[in-house]
Amino acid sequence: MKVSPLFLYKLIGRLPLPILYGFATFCANLFYFLIPYRKKVIQHNLKNSFPNASQKELNNLLYRFYGYLTDQIVEFFKGASITKDEILDRYEIKNEEVVTDFIKKGIPVLLVAGHQGNWEWAIHRLGLSKNPHDIIYQKLNNPTFNEFTKLVRSRFGHIVLLEKRESILSTRERKDIPRVICLAADQAPQKPESAYWTTFLHQDTAFFTGMERFAREYNYPVVFAEAIRTKRGKYTLTYELIANAPFEELAPGEIIERFARRLEKSINEYPEQYLWSHRRWKHTKPDKLSTKWA
Repeated sequence: MKVSPLFLYKLIGRLPLPILYGFATFCANLFYFLIPYRKKVIQHNLKNSFPNASQKELNNLLYRFYGYLTDQIVEFFKGASITKDEILDRYEIKNEEVVTDFIKKGIPVLLVAGHQGNWEWAIHRLGLSKNPHDIIYQKLNNPTFNEFTKLVRSRFGHIVLLEKRESILSTRERKDIPRVICLAADQAPQKPESAYWTTFLHQDTAFFTGMERFAREYNYPVVFAEAIRTKRGKYTLTYELIANAPFEELAPGEIIERFARRLEKSINEYPEQYLWSHRRWKHTKPDKLSTKWA
């Protein structure tokens, strides 16, 4: 009898957290000592991002990152069965009034974050907020895992999942609905020539321009969300207003620049909690850049 992958994913999610964490610790050591999961990519990213760190410090950071990464993986699967009370206990939102005050006035808000903390559990926590949320996500290549991910993310309701390719049209259609539009704004753009470039973690880095486009076109305030693990299985999501309309006096790219500086500060404070396994710096800065978006 053939067992579907979707059934297995849900079954894994029903395991108790202590068992899942034990498996995560085993995998972290496996990745560090035996199976070099994206080890070259991670080491390259760490070395370039922290040029003044010693090799011993970089190795220690690599080990801590594997521990963080494997915890995120098992916690994602746990999202298939975790209860509302558990999420409320494990994920605290600080300064949510920054967003709520705008929503009460009928003003939509852009909530921008990096790949820190546990963004999957953050989606669950946002689903339990009194504020409505649009979650812009990147469709996964594997159809079954993409379906499972959507099921997990939408368990608690009060959110709308918008696939990245449809987000521009959907945002235009929903532009006057008071809600929080959430996006991870630190992904590597596919077209580096039309991206916004800045120095980020000591490197030339490309950023998507969608955050700034949305803010300027619709006069949406921009709030930075810092997702940080305080201890194993416990997180805080802290809000901070980084830009507000009118934007006429802000130079082109200033909103993205503020996001980059705030995220950089957070990464330097909690370095093991960033997604170093992602090929964030796979593009070289082009000689000619487009300024049409500005």
